[in-house]
Amino acid sequence: MAERQQPLIAIDVVPIGYDQSTQKLRYGTATRRFEPFAGEQALPGVLLGPDETLDEAARRALADKGGFRPGKVTHLTQVGTFDGPGRDPRDKAISVAFLAVIAPHPSRLITWRDWGDDDGMPFDHDRILEAAKDVARTRLWVDQAFTRAVTGETFSTRDASTIAATLTGTAPHAGNLHRQLSGLDGLTATGKGESTVAGGRRATTWAWGSTPG
Repeated sequence: MAERQQPLIAIDVVPIGYDQSTQKLRYGTATRRFEPFAGEQALPGVLLGPDETLDEAARRALADKGGFRPGKVTHLTQVGTFDGPGRDPRDKAISVAFLAVIAPHPSRLITWRDWGDDDGMPFDHDRILEAAKDVARTRLWVDQAFTRAVTGETFSTRDASTIAATLTGTAPHAGNLHRQLSGLDGLTATGKGESTVAGGRRATTWAWGSTPG
């Protein structure tokens, strides 16, 4: 009987981050160092080590390929599993994809790209990116840990509006957004910020409190 060939297990990560100073939500790619596709922009990824958990491999990919220290990774969640005979030209491989929220942090290894920038990546990384974007869109305001990581500990209503508009493609209604934020556990309106919104009104500043439970 022929020996069964087991597929490789790759771990690919979509790093995202919101920068309040530029008011932009972006995702990151890294330049591939080796063939195939050397020199092209792709998602940070590694092959799963024999003694690693999936989360550990994802964090290693962020450190080795992205230059992100552990403290800069504020949230990590699995996106899904991706397969197909032609996704990797080297060998049959299955990818377990993650979405990682990164605190604002410059890195010489990462190129931060606008949310709508989809010039094309090798392997099936475009498909992974779209799935990660969908996860981010559906978890905003619903998953507190994810939302808190994206917004940061304090943020303005304008930041919240920018993040929501980037993820959904539509600017939220100001009144509806305020009610939504007011209803989130652990989030408190702390006063008026420096930035302004339509009509010259000052944008409310919001702050997360201690995690319930």
